[in-house]
Amino acid sequence: MATVGEDPTLVGAAWPGRRRLADRYRLEEVIASGGVAIVWRAFDEHLARPVAVKLLHPHHAGDPTVVERFQREARAAAGLSHPNVVRIYDVGREDGLAWLVMELVEGPSLRDVLAAREPLDASVVTAVGEQVARALAAAHERGLVHRDIKPANILVASDGTVKVTDFGIAKALGTDETLTSTGTVMGTAAYVAPEQLETSDVDARADVYALGVVLYEALLGRPAFSGDTPAATAAMRLTYELVPPRRVRPDIPEELDAIVTRATRRGRGARFADGAEFAEALTPLLSRRPSLLTARLLPGHAAQADDLDGLDGTTGALARPGDLRRLVGATLTGALLTAAVGLLVLALRPPTEGFDEVTRVTWPVETVRVVDPTRPTLDADGTLATVTVDGDPQTVWLGGAFPAADLGDDLPGIGLLLDLGAARDVRGLVVTAPRGGADLAVHAWPGESPPPAGLAPRTAGADTGADAGDAAAAGAAEEPEAAQAAATPAGWGTPRATVLGARAVQELAFGPGEARWWLVWITRVPPDPTGTFALEISDVTVLGPG
Repeated sequence: MATVGEDPTLVGAAWPGRRRLADRYRLEEVIASGGVAIVWRAFDEHLARPVAVKLLHPHHAGDPTVVERFQREARAAAGLSHPNVVRIYDVGREDGLAWLVMELVEGPSLRDVLAAREPLDASVVTAVGEQVARALAAAHERGLVHRDIKPANILVASDGTVKVTDFGIAKALGTDETLTSTGTVMGTAAYVAPEQLETSDVDARADVYALGVVLYEALLGRPAFSGDTPAATAAMRLTYELVPPRRVRPDIPEELDAIVTRATRRGRGARFADGAEFAEALTPLLSRRPSLLTARLLPGHAAQADDLDGLDGTTGALARPGDLRRLVGATLTGALLTAAVGLLVLALRPPTEGFDEVTRVTWPVETVRVVDPTRPTLDADGTLATVTVDGDPQTVWLGGAFPAADLGDDLPGIGLLLDLGAARDVRGLVVTAPRGGADLAVHAWPGESPPPAGLAPRTAGADTGADAGDAAAAGAAEEPEAAQAAATPAGWGTPRATVLGARAVQELAFGPGEARWWLVWITRVPPDPTGTFALEISDVTVLGPG
């Protein structure tokens, strides 16, 4: 919404000098305004809490039909109680004013975020989509359709939780008749579903479409549709399917690309049925609580609560007001106990026993590239997997979704090529994969020139016969023949180490050996809770002597 400072006429003539409503709400300052309403920060004197008050503009407040629908829809939306929905507390009318009182969300809208940033990280977009879809699922279960999902109606609270606002407002204002016979667009042209332009028969799939378009814009940093006029923008979706976002931005994970593409199909029968189905498709792509990822959208990235036990499992927020005090006390007590035990252990060890642990060398990675024999051009993009060496366990490389645990007949393996910048004495790698369960191998490239792009794989040996949960890591000279029976990149030679059914944090150790280029080669991935075979790696650390 525009601020009042940008357009003073938005204040309107119906509330000059007005500072109280219903002898209860003290209006303090205007925080946003648009073509429908003006929003005030206010204070509820009865319950002693800050709130947001939305006042309809005079041309809407003076229409009895609009006001009646506005109040009816607001009361229906007030029945929604969900952590990802902005709560409606009250609705009323007096002295020509129509208003509703809402939860005050201290944080930016997604529109503010998109206006100030480049395209968002795919993991953050996934987290935004999952939370909005959960909010829509709660509404759809009650028979409510939002009808106006757009970045301005998606807010990021101070704890990182994404919240959806303005349920029912579009219907109250008649915007289900989005495109009139005279070409006037009454809804938000950039996001309305095709059926909203042609019929009043709108269901949950219209919200699915709008959310898909929002995610598309967040991934690419530009609107999905853009015409010369709002009417032209809205009408474009009647003719064109959206180009899958991955064709424009190749680093978008294939599974996220497929989800967004499905959500934005012109034919609603091809979309997800409702918010719940949309959310269930997005959830397996998340490696962290969604609100921890979307906290990155806050100014200064204020939320840093990755490992706090007092966080609510749904939203990432502290569950009760007293939790923070108890959590800080427990954290300090635990830290003191841990420190005391650590000092005791060190005191009891021989002087040399802890020395290697402290001085263990880790080699920095200069570049990391994706090695996919079926798509050798990926090797040219040095940005696809940089999150695996950024030292941040919250960032995750999504290597793709596969038809089977062994990646399918056409893909014997996929890998990460690490360039250390110079030959280094490497003694092992630590691979962090949130789901665990993958089959991994580590290879060293012996030459002074880099390995060729898109390495052709070859299969060495037969089936290992090992269970998925068994793990084996050993030096090249001691590697059991059965453990080498994985798909191996031609030219890389014998793996320096292998592991079957890797743990979430897996160290692959081996004897001394110098090389500049190292390959983490994955030949088998575990299923996620939905049965999809997906590859996720959040961090790779290269270990030196020590």
